[in-house]
Amino acid sequence: MLTRLNALFKIFFIFFISTLSYAETMNTTLDNGLKVVIKKDSRAPVVTSHLWYKIGSGDEQNGITGISHALEHMMFKGTEKFPGSKFSDQVEKFGGSENAFTSRDYTAYYQTVPKSFLEDVIKMESDRMKNLQLKKSDFLKEIEVIKEERRLRTDDQSEAIAYEKLHATAFVNNPYHNPVIGWMEDLETMEVEDLQVWYDRWYSPNNATVVIVGDVDIKKTLQLVKKYYGPIKTMQLPVRKDKKEPKQFGTKLADLKIDGKQPYLIFGYKVPSLASSDMNYKDCFALYVLSSILSYGDNSRLSKELIRQKKVAYAVDSSYSLFARNDSLFLVDASPVSGINLKNLEKEIESILYSYKKSMVTKRDLDKILAQVIAYEVYQQDSLFYQAYVYGMTSTTVGSIDIIKKFTDYVGSVTSQDIMSVAKKYFVPTNKTVAYVNK
Repeated sequence: MLTRLNALFKIFFIFFISTLSYAETMNTTLDNGLKVVIKKDSRAPVVTSHLWYKIGSGDEQNGITGISHALEHMMFKGTEKFPGSKFSDQVEKFGGSENAFTSRDYTAYYQTVPKSFLEDVIKMESDRMKNLQLKKSDFLKEIEVIKEERRLRTDDQSEAIAYEKLHATAFVNNPYHNPVIGWMEDLETMEVEDLQVWYDRWYSPNNATVVIVGDVDIKKTLQLVKKYYGPIKTMQLPVRKDKKEPKQFGTKLADLKIDGKQPYLIFGYKVPSLASSDMNYKDCFALYVLSSILSYGDNSRLSKELIRQKKVAYAVDSSYSLFARNDSLFLVDASPVSGINLKNLEKEIESILYSYKKSMVTKRDLDKILAQVIAYEVYQQDSLFYQAYVYGMTSTTVGSIDIIKKFTDYVGSVTSQDIMSVAKKYFVPTNKTVAYVNK
C-alpha cells in the first residue's frame, strides 16, 4: 500500500511541476530575432524582468579575456536618456532591486519591481541594448574595481586558484580554458575601445532573450516588449566556430604550492553537455543523476563514506554542468582532515566513482534522486527570479525552453545501466585532470 501511495505521490508532483512550469507561459520570437518568454505568476503584485545575452567568457579570445564581465560592469554607467546611475536610482526609487551576472556562456541583467513599474524597466533596459555610453573615465575607474575583485575572489582564495588552474590545464582549445573574470595580464592591457567593439558585436536583439515572470497580463506585456525592443534592428552576428579539444593521452596535473593555505583537491573528467552533444539526453542526464547520487544532501554517498564513516575529509562535493554550451568537466573537490594525504584522498574518491563501472545503482537510489529533484523544483517555483533564470538559461544555452517541461521525465528515465555506461565511458585517465593545493 505504501509503495502504491509513494508512486502516486511522485506522479502527482511530476504532473504538478510540469503544469506549474508551463502554466500561462508564452514563448515567441520578434521579427528582429529577439526571443521572448513571459510567464504569469499572480501570487504577489511583483514582476521580474530579465535580459539574457548569448555571450560570455567562452566566446573570448586570448588577449581580451574578461571582457564580457568588464562590459557587464560598464552597462551600469548610463546612456544619453538615462545618464550615470539614473537607471539604478530609478529602480531603487520604484522599491525594486537589480543586478547582473556573467558566466562562460551568457551575460544577464535583471530587475525585480512592483508590477506597476514593469514598463519603466523594459524601457530602460531596451535603451541600453544599443545606446550605452562607454566613457574612458568611467572605464579607468571600473577596471580597477574589477582587478580588485579578481584579487579578492580568486588570487587570495586557494580553492578559486585551483579551480581556475584546473580548467586552464584540462582545456587546450576548448573556450572554457580561460576564467570568467579574465587573466590579470589581460585586464591590465584592456582598453575602453575593446569594450566598444565587443558591445557593438554582440549586444543585439537576435543574440538575446527577454524573460518576464510575475503578476502580468501576457498579451499586454508582449505589446510592451514589442514597443520598446521591436524597433531595434537586427544585426549580422559573427560566426561562432566550434573549438574541439585535441586528444588527451593521459591524466593532466596541476601541482600548486600556495603559502599559508590548507591542502585541497579538485579533479575533473571531460564530459559533454546537452548543447555540445547535440542533445544527447541519455548520457547527459545519467551524468546529472550520478552527480546527484554522489553529493546531493548530507546522506549522499561521498559525504556518508568520506566524511562520516572514514573521516578522511571534512568537505566533499561533485558537480556537472548539464546546460553548458561546450564540453565541460564532471568535477569532484574535497578538503582533507588533518593528516590525510591528498593522493590517498583522491584514491578513496576514485574508488567510489569507479565502483559505478561494475555495480548497478539501486532503484531506491534512483527513486530518491527523482523525488529530490521534483521537490527542489517545486520549492524553487516560489521564486520569480529562479523561474526567470531557468527560462533564460535554457533558452540561451540549448536554444529552447521546451526541456523544462520534460526535465523530470528525463531524470526519471535514467537507468542503472545508463549510469554504468557513462562511468565506463568518461571516468578514464585520458579524460582526467587533477589539481592539488599543497599536496
